[in-house]
Amino acid sequence: MDESIDGSDFDIAGLHDACLELAHVVLAASRPQVSRDILETLADRFEREAADFALLVGNAGRDTALLARAVHYLADAHALPLMGTDMEWFRQALACLVELAVPGIALSPKGAAFLHDVETGIAQSLHDLD
Repeated sequence: MDESIDGSDFDIAGLHDACLELAHVVLAASRPQVSRDILETLADRFEREAADFALLVGNAGRDTALLARAVHYLADAHALPLMGTDMEWFRQALACLVELAVPGIALSPKGAAFLHDVETGIAQSLHDLD
């Protein structure tokens, strides 16, 4: 008999730290005196949301730590202090990143054409790191 598995059954390396960094960006950047409790509470909410993708990622044979890397990417590229405790932007953005990293649907040729643009952007970003 199969038991239900959720994200809490996975050890997701670095996810809590990534979520804490994200919470700091969306809260503390606008209010430097945000309490540690509030930061931890929001980080826990981000972590639970991200962990919901762990089963999908794990079942695809991928390292669930990619979720932590995706959260770091969101903290760098998309998180703004005005987002505060809103979770919808996080859910939607993370779902998009997970779909790019762990494709789960077949694309039309027109939709797949965008992947070439993403590939070019990734190459540029990686080149900028050198």
